[in-house]
Amino acid sequence: MVGKYSDVFSGLFLLLISVGMFTATFSFKALTVSKVGPDFMPKIIACLIALVSIAIIVSAFNKLKEKKSLEIQTVEEETSVTVEESEEKTYLPVILSLALMVGYLILMPYVGFLIMTAVYLFFQMYVLSDKSNKKLVLFIVVSIVSSIVTYFIFRSIFYVMLPTGILG
Repeated sequence: MVGKYSDVFSGLFLLLISVGMFTATFSFKALTVSKVGPDFMPKIIACLIALVSIAIIVSAFNKLKEKKSLEIQTVEEETSVTVEESEEKTYLPVILSLALMVGYLILMPYVGFLIMTAVYLFFQMYVLSDKSNKKLVLFIVVSIVSSIVTYFIFRSIFYVMLPTGILG
């Protein structure tokens, strides 16, 4: 039964985390007088996580509804064919993603935001993509462009200094 509702549980878990993140932002103190305070980005991220978690929950309920209607159809047709899911679950991408995150956090002060973010994004996309859909050139371009854009948004708009590392 737990496997049947795993997406619902994970969506609810993410929703609770986003609510916790959002409420935690009210305790942030502004050190400067500006239009955008230190709570701006965390609030946006918390809202985005909440939206994604709601989408996961809705999608999970739709899948459950489809499975139930499929089961009803097969019973009505009185076929002896059983519908089985042959999903082979592997935890390797999860473990690699956690290792990438830990490495990213440890190395960022030394290597710098721009380089580490580009490297992290590339490897994260590589780990999470399908074997048949690994487009290395696209991964490289997306990781470099998004790192540079993020860096300049934080530096020029939010006036937040990110670690420069070896770029000094």
